[in-house]
Amino acid sequence: MTTPNLDLAPVARDGSLGSVPVIDLRAPRSLLVREIDQACLEWGFFQVRGHGVPQRAFEQLLATSQAFFALPRRAKRQSLRTPDNPWGYYDRELTKNARDKKEVFDIGPDAAGQSSDSDAFAGDTRWPDQPDSFRRHVHRYFVEAARVANLLADLIGDCLGAPGLLSAAFRPAHSSFLRLNYYPVADPMAGEQASEAGLGVHHHSDAGVLTLLWQSGVPGLQVYRDGHWHGIEPIIDAFVVNIGDMVQVWSNDRYRAPLHRVLAMNSADRYSFPFFHNPSYGTVVEPFTGERPHYRPIHWGEFRRKRADGDFADYGSEVQIADYRIGEVT
Repeated sequence: MTTPNLDLAPVARDGSLGSVPVIDLRAPRSLLVREIDQACLEWGFFQVRGHGVPQRAFEQLLATSQAFFALPRRAKRQSLRTPDNPWGYYDRELTKNARDKKEVFDIGPDAAGQSSDSDAFAGDTRWPDQPDSFRRHVHRYFVEAARVANLLADLIGDCLGAPGLLSAAFRPAHSSFLRLNYYPVADPMAGEQASEAGLGVHHHSDAGVLTLLWQSGVPGLQVYRDGHWHGIEPIIDAFVVNIGDMVQVWSNDRYRAPLHRVLAMNSADRYSFPFFHNPSYGTVVEPFTGERPHYRPIHWGEFRRKRADGDFADYGSEVQIADYRIGEVT
């Protein structure tokens, strides 16, 4: 069977096909569980307000990120990531073996005092010397994002009838990381790469448990649903949340990790800050429902390592949870 080219799918131009739900985290827990369950079933995406993160934390991280990415390329590459240490700057990232039109800076679990020692990666974040505020503002945001992500993971566990299951997977030390994304109008690798980058980020699902994203006022993020790409408009005081592959496996396909992408910028630069909420490297993820399992157990540390290798360079096909499916499941 030929796989359809999702890049050719139409974009939903109006509200007739629905929009991603917006949920207020100040609501009673029972209501939150119902609303998040419905959002995960229908979209795999939602936005949250009432999270308690000060607006100043967003503003400071945005200003710091703008200052860093405005530095000369040589200065930024002083913090360049490596195959063994994924924490730092990179400007040639791949998604599904296609180069993205963006620059990134990844901050590892060490930013919040979590151990980064594991069989998956070695090394701590390669902090830049400039701007002076970089590490301070990143640390503050990292801690705030982790707090909100922990709450959401706990709520999703409630949605699946397994209170505490998802939270336990993050102990004794999580492997979550923060990414600073910069989507410039000009291709950052123009003149160094023969091929053009077609999209800001090519379509994919996220590997981990959930992603908590704040985006600047420039739109570009889209989620695929019912044969259309749906734009997710920025809400300045909200996080965008999407579930990842590990939730799909835990739920035995009750929830599906959504495909999403980011358009290439052609008129204004865009910034976004995804916090990838990931379990401890030693966690083994497998369906916990009483039904016939759709997946073999997945060792998170091994899976994360293989996915990172595919992002860093074209080392072969990028690992997917489909590689762990048991038989044909519809």
